[in-house]
Amino acid sequence: MSYIKEKDQKVNIKYLAKIANVSIMTVSRALRKAPGVSKKNIEKINSLAKKLNYYPDFVAKNLRLNKTNTIGIIFNDVKNPFYSDVLWAIHEKLHESNYSMLISFSNWDINLERENISNLISKKVDGIIMSPVSEKDDNLKLLLNKNIEIVFVDSVSDYEGISYSSTSHKKAAYISTDYLIKCGHKDILLISVMPSASFSKQFLEGYKEALRDNNIKKNENLIFQLPNTSFDNCYKLLKELIKKKTLFFTGIIFISDFLAISFYKVANELGLKIPDDYSIVGFDNIDITSALNPPLTTINQSRKEIGYEAVRILLNNINNPKSRVFEKAINEPYLIIRDSVKKLE
Repeated sequence: MSYIKEKDQKVNIKYLAKIANVSIMTVSRALRKAPGVSKKNIEKINSLAKKLNYYPDFVAKNLRLNKTNTIGIIFNDVKNPFYSDVLWAIHEKLHESNYSMLISFSNWDINLERENISNLISKKVDGIIMSPVSEKDDNLKLLLNKNIEIVFVDSVSDYEGISYSSTSHKKAAYISTDYLIKCGHKDILLISVMPSASFSKQFLEGYKEALRDNNIKKNENLIFQLPNTSFDNCYKLLKELIKKKTLFFTGIIFISDFLAISFYKVANELGLKIPDDYSIVGFDNIDITSALNPPLTTINQSRKEIGYEAVRILLNNINNPKSRVFEKAINEPYLIIRDSVKKLE
């Protein structure tokens, strides 16, 4: 059936209801794909709206309701596949609930993070999902003072009023370190980032605990915490350490697969073999790790689940402001054994 707009007829929700022979309420709910409307009517009304070039003015309606159906996202690193995977999972769940996203990146910069927060506040977002540069600074107090719903990803918080969806970084580091020790490695280099970040502190704790439990003395010289997750910075550090030969180590644990991959570049340039010369363990289990040569032994964390849980928690608190629940959703990490670790005699 074809629909011809009457001359000078303003296409609005009332006109759509008349053409579709349904109520105005049904049209409104169908355009929002809300529950309680048949799939047939949703398809029919949205198809009709498209043919008549009708676009609902959700902005005006949302302003009346003091709601924008927009969620702000602040992540630290646009290049790390971990964040892109989590971001896609967040997008999927928000899209299902008819929310859009405003995305910004802070690149581990406190001042840029504050600028991003101020921008999202001015856009009147309904809530924010973020991986903070630091869990204890004035940026977070700004959000809490504005009474904006917040959920952290890849970080934890001691603040009352901030939920989070993350992984046990302490357990991840413990598993990595313990596995290398069980394979005969006693001198293990740790590559982490941002000493002030909660996940970095937890990662270091897990590493130290595994050493203690195996009666291995901690060597502070084998602990490196970079200022950010820059691939190039990690590559340069590792290349310098290998070339100088001032530190002895046979194994390396990384706080991310993204950084672990930089060692493949170092090994290739310096003629080293993984795992014959050095054994390495990553963290994240991003897709490319199984295709590396050799495939990377790593710790799996479900990026999709982290993103899904963040959205679930946030929307639940937005939609139920009188019964808000501050949740601590922890994803359990586990070891994926591949070919980047050598068993020493």
